[in-house]
Amino acid sequence: MTDIVVREIRLADLDAVAGKCWENRETQHRLLNVQEILGMGVWQADRCVGQLHGYKVALPQWDDSNFPGYGRSKPVSWPLGWPLLAARDKGIRIDGPIWAHACFHVGVTPGAHHADSAYFGLGYGTALCEASVQWAREHGYAAVLAQGGSKTVPAYNTWMGCLPWTTYARMGFECVAMEEDGQALPWWAKGEGEPTPEMMQQVKAVLDAGRNVDELCARTMLLRF
Repeated sequence: MTDIVVREIRLADLDAVAGKCWENRETQHRLLNVQEILGMGVWQADRCVGQLHGYKVALPQWDDSNFPGYGRSKPVSWPLGWPLLAARDKGIRIDGPIWAHACFHVGVTPGAHHADSAYFGLGYGTALCEASVQWAREHGYAAVLAQGGSKTVPAYNTWMGCLPWTTYARMGFECVAMEEDGQALPWWAKGEGEPTPEMMQQVKAVLDAGRNVDELCARTMLLRF
């Protein structure tokens, strides 16, 4: 990773990053006015090759007006949607602003329709996460909230745009909620939401091996400062 830099996505960077889940330029400007940055980017010289979208939120109430449309209408389908709902349902309260991780887009460059898998497996996602947490710590946030993806179905994490929960756990995050409380298959493992064939193959392999259902489940991860 010596040829890359991980840093904030700011106003001057808007033409250099893929739009992805921000619905339009107006949404990006509104977010920048509220939270200074749009998240973190991985940069090769002046070329952004990966992003982590971040949102300033509060618990138990939050403003979702700048969330993508599908994140508002079907929160479970967006990486930040379910963690917010789960934390609220669990009665989690944080005194102060929360920096919330939404979607990771590694290998996505401006003008490209699909992610370039050549950028996968290089540690860019973890680097984005670490830089984001450090930024939040230094800028007065009280906590970082994120969806930690499946421990045993990496294809789900790619599909959803999240890191496995074990990555967050190594950084000191605690699990405050688990899909289905770890007692039943999560919605995506039952074939809902148009999962990829690779995802379902990995789910089948886990179940065929007699592993516990909770090893499939995503988790809401929280780090308090």
